[in-house]
Amino acid sequence: MTTATQATCTHCGTPFTPGAAEAYCCHGCEYVAQVLSDNDLTRFYELKGETTVPPIGSKAFAEADVAPLIAHLEKIEQSTVDSSATTAFNLEGISCIGCVWLIEAIFQRQPGAIRIGIDPRTSTVELQWQRGRFEIAELARELQRIGYRLSLYDEDSRAHSQSGQLTNRLGLCGFFLMNTMLFTLPKYLGMGEDFFLARLFHLLAASFATLSLCIGGGYFIQRAWQAIRNRVLHIDLPIAAGLLAGYAGSLVGWITGYLPLVYFDFVATFVFLMLLGRWLQEYALEKNRTHLQRQKTGPGDVTLMGGSRDGQRIPAAEVETGMVYSLAPGAINPVAGDPLDAEGSLSLEWINGEADPVTWPESRTAPAGAINVGMHGLRFRARESWSESLLAQLLQRPEDNFQAKRLQTILKYYIASVLLIAFTGSGLWVALSGDLLKSMQVLISVLIVSCPCALGVALPMCDEFANARLRRTGLFIKTGQIWERLRQVRTVVFDKTGTLTMDIPRLKNPDAVRALDPLTVQALHNLVENNRHPIARSLREALLAAFPRIGAGAFCPDRPGAQDAPAPLDAPIRETIGQGVAWTDAGGNEWTLGKPGWEKLKTEKPKTATPLPHTVLRQNGLLVASFDFQEDVRDDARSAVDQLRRDHFETIILSGDAPQRVGLIAEQLGIQGKAQCSPRDKADWIEANAPGQALMIGDGANDSLAFDSAVCRGTPVVDKSILEASADFFFFGRSLRCLPELFRVARRRRRTVTTIFAVAVAYNIVAVGICLAGLMHPLLAAILMPLSSLFTLALAWVGLGRRDNSDAEVAPA
Repeated sequence: MTTATQATCTHCGTPFTPGAAEAYCCHGCEYVAQVLSDNDLTRFYELKGETTVPPIGSKAFAEADVAPLIAHLEKIEQSTVDSSATTAFNLEGISCIGCVWLIEAIFQRQPGAIRIGIDPRTSTVELQWQRGRFEIAELARELQRIGYRLSLYDEDSRAHSQSGQLTNRLGLCGFFLMNTMLFTLPKYLGMGEDFFLARLFHLLAASFATLSLCIGGGYFIQRAWQAIRNRVLHIDLPIAAGLLAGYAGSLVGWITGYLPLVYFDFVATFVFLMLLGRWLQEYALEKNRTHLQRQKTGPGDVTLMGGSRDGQRIPAAEVETGMVYSLAPGAINPVAGDPLDAEGSLSLEWINGEADPVTWPESRTAPAGAINVGMHGLRFRARESWSESLLAQLLQRPEDNFQAKRLQTILKYYIASVLLIAFTGSGLWVALSGDLLKSMQVLISVLIVSCPCALGVALPMCDEFANARLRRTGLFIKTGQIWERLRQVRTVVFDKTGTLTMDIPRLKNPDAVRALDPLTVQALHNLVENNRHPIARSLREALLAAFPRIGAGAFCPDRPGAQDAPAPLDAPIRETIGQGVAWTDAGGNEWTLGKPGWEKLKTEKPKTATPLPHTVLRQNGLLVASFDFQEDVRDDARSAVDQLRRDHFETIILSGDAPQRVGLIAEQLGIQGKAQCSPRDKADWIEANAPGQALMIGDGANDSLAFDSAVCRGTPVVDKSILEASADFFFFGRSLRCLPELFRVARRRRRTVTTIFAVAVAYNIVAVGICLAGLMHPLLAAILMPLSSLFTLALAWVGLGRRDNSDAEVAPA
């Protein structure tokens, strides 16, 4: 449900603010929707239902990295003698059952395809194909076209999956629980000790509870021990204490025949519920992380020039002073280097936030972090090694020592109170009655019922409900510490380029693209297809959104004359640095795309002075189309900033861009802005004005020091963002409405958690009172524990899980 100013993207389901007759939140979603329609794959939407998936954005327009895939496939085929081969790959972008069906459908259309197995939990696919017939490159490109990235299988990522490890424990402990209850239930139903199978039932119950403690409880005991060694209080500490106390008491009660001490069923139930809560928590965070495209952050490999290693590709970390290397189009310069070409086109957005590429002369040293946005490779001589470069220093991630101090304080008093009450009550029972076993029962029952069982299940469920709300706005949580971090935030700091604005400019007159005839469409596509310039990237997105079939190499727009459009040609693209690009078709027609004054009109008469368009397309010097661009401020940016101010947050822009550009955006948004900030300037401002209170939103290397200084960090997922690894959350799409929604959900979660804590305290007071009175029985504990868990789960659903009218709002009225 959306407000009057909001619409829902027809493809991904993300809310956005539409322009005139817009049905999609971005060009990527519009392009993919048309591709699915053209290829009879629209059943995807039936299976997706109302599930919100991440916006496509620029993913569909990115080039698939097929070289490693081809090499891996060839290696697999050479190592097998069968007619078919099998291997696994990582596949990023799976969000719903519709994605699974869509990927399977595309695979089955490939020549030589036999079988595909998809594991959405780990984002992996297993492919089986006929040797010699299957083209992995074609499959990767088809998947990339609709927003999925195929990459080499990463065994380490699967091995380090916490939820994957917990899944095995959870399954086994579920089996142990059922069997423990099976052999304990007859005792509660009146089975006497003289029954001939009674001893066997007790032995089996004890055995399954022991297995449950070792396999499931060991997870919490090990983590609690690590926390003690590190002198840190952790929620696993009271969980481990309750488990060990319950098991130790059960052993004593079983050996001595004192049944009120036997809690084997409690131990098995408690282990299962705690594992279930922890698995849910880890699974939710890992599911969010799978939406990130796992592209390599930072600079890639460079190609050495000259000497004995001529043509060899080496990682950026191996670059040494004096080396001559070539930087491919779109690649990031790893070190400061002297250009060896007359001039080149570089973007400095990673370094100082300047959005527009600049023409770089041979006489000027290129800084580390500059991006080659030209059509051809550039040569440099390194002035420094990778370890000495500014970029290497900016990409170093310091250890995050953040601790949830509020939780530490609560745990400290909670554990101290429980231990004090348990030992005091046990001591009084010994002093007053002299019954050692009864006093032990009191001690153990207090430790058992005070275990945070309800919290261990309800709090992960709160996190999942909160994550689900935020996923519907395109925002994904990466770390469970974010809620405590958000409590401390008082200032929201924005970078400008790529954060408040998109990473490429917006085409102001898209109708100019849609009005092109087929011949011109093909010519423009050839000029922008492999062009890294931001203007060319924006035109390419608009072109593919309007004519999606051209991206598949078969351009057939539904208009007269389409059949006469020429197929793409391999003629070279000529680049004039800082001016534009040119291409000559098979008929000898010269097509140029560039600045208005670059190629003079051949037949036009001089005109009176009028505002010039940003970019023009010409055929043989004659004007064919003109395109106007503007810096693309994110949708809802003004309303999001206004809402943050209403919620009493300070807001500011810290940017390395020029003062006039920063001032224009700051005026549009009604926000304070500081221009020409270096990475250190940004960090210093946060440390001086908002220490321990800043949320930093950025995307480039120039924001990394500010990330280190901020208490909470977020990043948009853009073409060359490098900060996802250290961010607490990331977001997709064009809109910023997810930021005030993040704070609204955090407040709502805080209220819900406070309510659950209050109920848990009331429950513990009553249950501990029963324990101190010596009236707690294993059966009563086994009943109270799941009932309290179910009740707190209901509170979590009421507080965060229900859909209500406020879900579509940015913040409460």
